[in-house]
Amino acid sequence: MSLIQLLRILFARRLILLGCTLLSLVVAVSVGLILPARYPATARIMMDNFKPDPVTGQMMNMAGLRTFTRTQLELIKDYRIIGEAVDRLGMANNPQLLASWQSETGGAGDFRRWVSDRISQSVQVSMVENSNILAITYEAPNPETARRTVNALRDAYIDNSLRLRTEGAGRTAEWYREQAGRALQMLEAAEATKTKFEQDNGIVMTASGEAETVKLASLQAALTAARSNQSVQQFEAVRQSTTSTVVEQLKMQLASLNDGIEQASERLGTQHPTYVAMLSRRTQLERQLGREQAAARQVGAQQLGASRSGIAALEGEYEAQRAKVFGMKDKLDKLNQLVSEVALRRQQYEQAAKRTSELQLESNVADSGLIVLGDATVATTPSFPNWPMIFGLGMGAGLALGLALSMLVELLNRRVRGAEDLRFAAKVPVFAVIADRRRPEWQQTLKRLLTRGRDAASGFQPAQ
Repeated sequence: MSLIQLLRILFARRLILLGCTLLSLVVAVSVGLILPARYPATARIMMDNFKPDPVTGQMMNMAGLRTFTRTQLELIKDYRIIGEAVDRLGMANNPQLLASWQSETGGAGDFRRWVSDRISQSVQVSMVENSNILAITYEAPNPETARRTVNALRDAYIDNSLRLRTEGAGRTAEWYREQAGRALQMLEAAEATKTKFEQDNGIVMTASGEAETVKLASLQAALTAARSNQSVQQFEAVRQSTTSTVVEQLKMQLASLNDGIEQASERLGTQHPTYVAMLSRRTQLERQLGREQAAARQVGAQQLGASRSGIAALEGEYEAQRAKVFGMKDKLDKLNQLVSEVALRRQQYEQAAKRTSELQLESNVADSGLIVLGDATVATTPSFPNWPMIFGLGMGAGLALGLALSMLVELLNRRVRGAEDLRFAAKVPVFAVIADRRRPEWQQTLKRLLTRGRDAASGFQPAQ
């Protein structure tokens, strides 16, 4: 079907098209007049609970933030929140709503839930773009009713958010408190078992560990230190035996005396009394030097002997203590197991007690992390009826319906309205078209424009 054929059909069925359009507009306007107007009211809340937790110091990651935000958007439309708002507004005692519920449901079901479902259908919750501000919007026939309802929804949401947080923390804290109690009982039992084992086996535990093992470690450290100092002590003994102060002085005196003897032999001769006295003095100094050197060597030997005897004593004591500890190996292994169990039970108890304390603090928090941004705002103009949109939708629906009916009537009752219809009906080419001079000039011009390509292809020209 060509465009000129479609236009001919629509022009011929213009009454149908016009009637459908007018009917659709009448219906749309009637609906707009019959249905009550709706005024939107919006309440805004800033979500300040994305900051670190005041008790634990933890922050939510991006995935947790997205999940938390979606949860809050759904929570506001939940029956728990809306039901509390219904109670605050006193809607459960509204006779008009009660009559509507009776007529609609026949008294079956829960009236409070029915009212909550009606409110939920008019509630919209969204996040303001690029912000952490949550907007709650509610539409009602009366601006004041919309404002009061959205304020009640906002307050119920804030109160329940805090209540859910504190109640959840309180329940978890109670569970951890029970776990801490059990862990404490197990810790006391483990400590009692360890203490009884120590008493039965005569084992003494100190802050550093088992007393005998600590003593063995001390002896080992002392023996290692003594062996490390043995060579130093030997060198010191030899040095003292050769570098005694008295020995050094005697050597200096003897050297000076030898020089004097040599000079005296040259000046006085070997028979001079002074020379003879000096020789006698040298003999005395040599004897005294020998005695002092022997005494120094004896002192060094005594020091070396004392060092060796001390190391030997340490070795004997260490070996005896090691044998004693090795004899107690089975008992010490059992004791170490008991000590490890006590440490494990103490760690479990401390962790449970710490978590209980944190949750107890969290259950006492009075800040919900939600900040009210002023009172609810109500639009001065209703969101429904939107007359421009109603007229547009009515016009579009009427034109679509008129077009469909016009085409249906044309298919049921076909007419020849031009050369194209005649060629299609006769299945033969049209050789000429006699122009109707009575038609207005604009119709003939429009027809020539619309059929120019088709006339050239069919090989005929309008007859003059």
